[in-house]
Amino acid sequence: MKLTETQIQELYKFTRKHYVEHYDVQTELVDHLANDIEQIWIEKPNLTFEQARDKSFKKFGIFGFMDVVEKKQWQMTKKYLKLVFKFIKEWFGLPKIVLTMVLFYGFYQLQKMEYAYYLYIGIFVTLMILQFLFMIVKGQKLKRKQKETGKIWMFEQIISVNGMANVFVMLFYFFDFPFTSSKDFLMMGDFKKFLSAFLITFVIILGHITLVVIPKKANQLLLETYPEFKMV
Repeated sequence: MKLTETQIQELYKFTRKHYVEHYDVQTELVDHLANDIEQIWIEKPNLTFEQARDKSFKKFGIFGFMDVVEKKQWQMTKKYLKLVFKFIKEWFGLPKIVLTMVLFYGFYQLQKMEYAYYLYIGIFVTLMILQFLFMIVKGQKLKRKQKETGKIWMFEQIISVNGMANVFVMLFYFFDFPFTSSKDFLMMGDFKKFLSAFLITFVIILGHITLVVIPKKANQLLLETYPEFKMV
C-alpha cells in the first residue's frame, strides 16, 4: 500500500513538530519514513497510518530526529568551509595576489607608526560588527521567507547566517595578538610584525569572501545543492 499525498504532507508536519525546520532535512526524513511505513504495512497491513508512523519513528531512538539534523548540519558546514577555502585559494592567484601583497606590505610598514595598534583593532572590530549586522538582517529575511513559503534550506541558512559565525568564531581564537598594548605592539620583533601583517590581511580577505563574495553567489550555490530551489 502506498502513502497518499495527504499522508505525505502529514509526515512533513510530523517532522516540523519534532523540531526539524529545514525543508531539505524534512524531505530526507519524509522519504525515509514513507518508505519504512510502506514496508511496515507489508508486514503488518492492519496498522493505521499513525501506528505505522510511530513505529517507524521509534527506530530513530530516544533523541528522535536530532542525530539526523546534527549530521546534516555538520555536512553542510563542511561544504560551506570548503567553499570558503576555495575562494581563498582563488584570491591568492593573479591578479588578486598583487593586491594581497600590497595590503600585506602596507600593514607591515604601518606597524612602525604610533597609531598602528588602534588601526588594527579598529579593522578587526569593524569586520566583526559588519558580520553581526549582516547576520541579523539576513536572519530576519530568512524568517520572513520561511513564514511566507514554509520552506528554508539548511545550506541557505549557513550561507546567510551560521557559516560566517563559524568562520569568525575560529578566527577569533586564531587572531590572538601577541601583545597587550600599543607600546608592546610597536616593540614587536620582525617575526611578530610579519605575523600580525599576515593576519590582518587574511582577516580582510576572509571578511570580503564571507560578507560579499559568497552571498552574491548564494542563488547559484543553492541551485547546485538543491535543483528544486529554482521553484521557490
